[in-house]
Amino acid sequence: MADINEQNDLFPSMEEIEGLEASILNREEDALEKEEDQDDAVEGIGDLGRTRRKQRRKVRRTRRSAGRKSAVRRSYNAGVKSTAVKTGLTKNLTSKGQFELRRQQLPADVQKALKDARMQTVDAAIYTVKSIKDKSDIDLMEASDDKKAGCTNLNRAQLDSGKYFLLTDVVLEYAHGASEEDSDPSDFAFGQFAFPPQIVNGTFEMTLGTKVVLPEVSCAVFDDSDTTKRKFQYKLANPKWLKPSMDITPKLNMPKAVSGDKVFHPAVKVTLLGTMTEKA
Repeated sequence: MADINEQNDLFPSMEEIEGLEASILNREEDALEKEEDQDDAVEGIGDLGRTRRKQRRKVRRTRRSAGRKSAVRRSYNAGVKSTAVKTGLTKNLTSKGQFELRRQQLPADVQKALKDARMQTVDAAIYTVKSIKDKSDIDLMEASDDKKAGCTNLNRAQLDSGKYFLLTDVVLEYAHGASEEDSDPSDFAFGQFAFPPQIVNGTFEMTLGTKVVLPEVSCAVFDDSDTTKRKFQYKLANPKWLKPSMDITPKLNMPKAVSGDKVFHPAVKVTLLGTMTEKA
């Protein structure tokens, strides 16, 4: 899959814009002609007069079309070079919207399957829960992982064959047990605990195979107080494709292991949010 080119792939083509403008112009001309035909009928203009008017309409439509096309090209050429315009195109898009902008980056057979409705796009949330007890560096998804409710919904840290996932958000949550006997992370209330300093001062990174999806970033990006979004969520400004049958490896690196009074069996949960292809 080729890397996305913002100018060529996110900005609509000249043909798309011209087609839209031509459609609008035709609707305008059709409305004007309908009004003129009604006026002709009221005024009792004969066949010769109507023929002349039709000729003038044709000339008018041709001139307006040429003028509209010229204006569109000038505006397009200015807009396609504008960083502000290109940024605005992707502002506040849903994950589905981001997927549609990048659909042409999918393999041809997947694109065709989507077009033929043999495949569909669905909301997706891939998660894994890992103990971080006595650890400072943790691979949050591993090849040894098997699907199990409360632990992960991904086998072998890979997408199944044929599935493509556009990653738009990452959520990192922390929790721990209430006592030494409370040792099963699948029972913990993730998202209800504030980050300990060890996590806030740590880093998070993620790779797909050998390709960097998210370079080392401060875990503090997850720990903000924006009440308009889910807690501990980081929205990617550059959504990334996750491909099938490749190792997905998010990592948490902390200066030291989490510890403290009444902190029993600390664990983290990472959730990858986005849009994924699925059989229809």
